[in-house]
Amino acid sequence: MLVRNPRRPLLRLLMTAASHLCPALPRLEVEREGSGIPEASCGGPQRLPRAGGPASVPNAHGLRAIATLALAASAWLAAEGPRAHALGMPLGLASEGQNANRPAASPRTSPAAPATTPPTDGLAEVPLEAELLGFRMRVPAGTAVRVERSPTTSYLLSEGAEEPTWRIRATALRASRAETTALSQCQAYLVDLEKRSQKYEVLASEARAIAGGDAHLLYLTIPLEQGGNGISGTLVVPQGPENYLVFSILALEADFAKTRALLDRAFATIALIDTTAASRERAELLGAGAALFTRITPESLRAAATRDALWYRMTRPDESGKAKDFGYMSVRVREGARGEVDASRDVRGLAGPDAEKGLLAIVNARVVVNDDPTHTMDVESRYFMTYDRASEAWSIRSTQRHKRAERSSAQTGVRAAPTAGAPRPLLRVITASKDGMTREPQEWPLPPVYLSQAELIVLGELLPRDENTPRVEFMDYAFDQRDEKLPQRRELWTRSDAGWRLETRIGSSPAPLVQEFDREGRRVRRIDPDGTVTELIDVAELRTLWKSKGLPVD
Repeated sequence: MLVRNPRRPLLRLLMTAASHLCPALPRLEVEREGSGIPEASCGGPQRLPRAGGPASVPNAHGLRAIATLALAASAWLAAEGPRAHALGMPLGLASEGQNANRPAASPRTSPAAPATTPPTDGLAEVPLEAELLGFRMRVPAGTAVRVERSPTTSYLLSEGAEEPTWRIRATALRASRAETTALSQCQAYLVDLEKRSQKYEVLASEARAIAGGDAHLLYLTIPLEQGGNGISGTLVVPQGPENYLVFSILALEADFAKTRALLDRAFATIALIDTTAASRERAELLGAGAALFTRITPESLRAAATRDALWYRMTRPDESGKAKDFGYMSVRVREGARGEVDASRDVRGLAGPDAEKGLLAIVNARVVVNDDPTHTMDVESRYFMTYDRASEAWSIRSTQRHKRAERSSAQTGVRAAPTAGAPRPLLRVITASKDGMTREPQEWPLPPVYLSQAELIVLGELLPRDENTPRVEFMDYAFDQRDEKLPQRRELWTRSDAGWRLETRIGSSPAPLVQEFDREGRRVRRIDPDGTVTELIDVAELRTLWKSKGLPVD
């Protein structure tokens, strides 16, 4: 059976029409499924991270759906719905970022920030920091954000609802001739459309004062092949002599009045960023991260490997705002051998490099998909790192079961220790599924400020916890299993009444992932930007709770 979204054909047709528009301005091209572009949320709902990377069952909602504009999806795919952030994912998420040379520095400390009042204008409280393009903007709450680097840098923004009604691509434009203005760029755009015999009607052509410059906003009504109209918009913002920021907009006509008012409020908040200052701050924060990680020793890793299994309850808010159980997981950290990343191997038969000891973290998780107790996802993730931090390996095995149907996927990662011939090691990752969808191995040179997958599990125990370090800001890199990227994360580590708190900003996302730890650095709670909560719980209490709700526990 096929499940159809009546809005997606309209969006597909609108994307087709947009692809024929003037090439002097950025086109909104369709991304391929599994392109590996990182996702983030801006203060509202988002798809939960996937287990096992892009080879696992794709979700038919959110940013990826509007990006690929599929006309239909099977009931199996559409029913997948929200998925647990812990499915094969280490408990610290990764973010999108860049490589650069980082000077060493001491951990950066600063006073606590004052509390703020949540906004009521429909925009995210914290602005999107689009450092790669040099602008800052308060995007609509719930906006999904991606960063695309090829062939040019673009920020892809989309409404985070199940049925998105608008999408924006922000990119930079260098004028092809001198003495241009934002208005002249829009006028040239319309002239080119006439030459291409593209049918359109000008819905709005307005001067705007944005970031201290004379910007121009253009909205067009475009007829679609199968009837009806779509909305195509362009906002051109001066960024310097003959340089512009261009925001290309696609929207559904039926919802455009509401969309336009919301985007007007967002565009009014655009500010230009001094990229030199931003680059300097990034280098300082990466240096602070490097200084912190030099304190991670074999002794501190062994100390983190001596604890019993911890159990976590996963909930998300229902329509009334009450917590609804949808998953649980266990986390066990102990000393183990490299070969134990393969759960099928007999430990007694391990030899050579496979017998090398180190930190081993094992995460087992189960979620109920789409509120259907007969539809579950089970994941076992194993992360290993040597005590000298020089090498690591991991494996993730996920199985989705829906009544009699079953689908599996796997991901493996390996980082070998540096050698004289390869002083800067490579991280190699491969993702595959049993139905034959196997991705080619991918490789990334390791950045200087890097956290392994195993370290992410015990990060609260590795960061400083003393009276002299009440607040630390730093940046690091960690592999993102969901998008198969090696991205950058901005971290804020602070004291709390009960222990410690870590805020992780995922790439350009204004909304942080928040984790709370007790005084020993043991994770007790994780709060995702969409309101999903993962909370420490006694295993007996968890079993009783799930049985009382008729949820599968065996």
